[in-house]
Amino acid sequence: MVIKLVITLKKSFKMKNLIAILIISGFVWSCSTTSKPLPENQNHSLSTQKKTDSADEWEVTVFDPEYENFVATRAQPKSMFTESSLKSRNQILVTEWNSRFYSGINPNFYEVAIEYDQKENYGFDFEYRLYQFFAYCNWKYGVKFNGLRGIDKTK
Repeated sequence: MVIKLVITLKKSFKMKNLIAILIISGFVWSCSTTSKPLPENQNHSLSTQKKTDSADEWEVTVFDPEYENFVATRAQPKSMFTESSLKSRNQILVTEWNSRFYSGINPNFYEVAIEYDQKENYGFDFEYRLYQFFAYCNWKYGVKFNGLRGIDKTK
């Protein structure tokens, strides 16, 4: 935001007033923001895949730069969960996500269906990061999910 001042000089206007106005306008101009708006096509997509170095391990990749910061600073610690509780919650959350995806609700947000097999042993880290993806969507975008624990829901 740039503020421009138009000054009309009169005979009684003194030079020190002009200098004061120029200093104030220079200060206002220097305090203006130069930040660029965030691109509209910033993705918040999710990718699940097996790690290439191990056939038994899976990983969750979230294409949103703030997700890793969320997990490190805001997410509940891993010690608050068990793998079985995460697995049952993730089944509910994935079902809810896919239901919204297939029904066409907000197609710009629900861009992909999540393939999740409850019989597959994904491992604790995968289950934790998948659950935190849903908690992150709730925290950042205000998306309500029934499968989140009360402590992980934003008001």
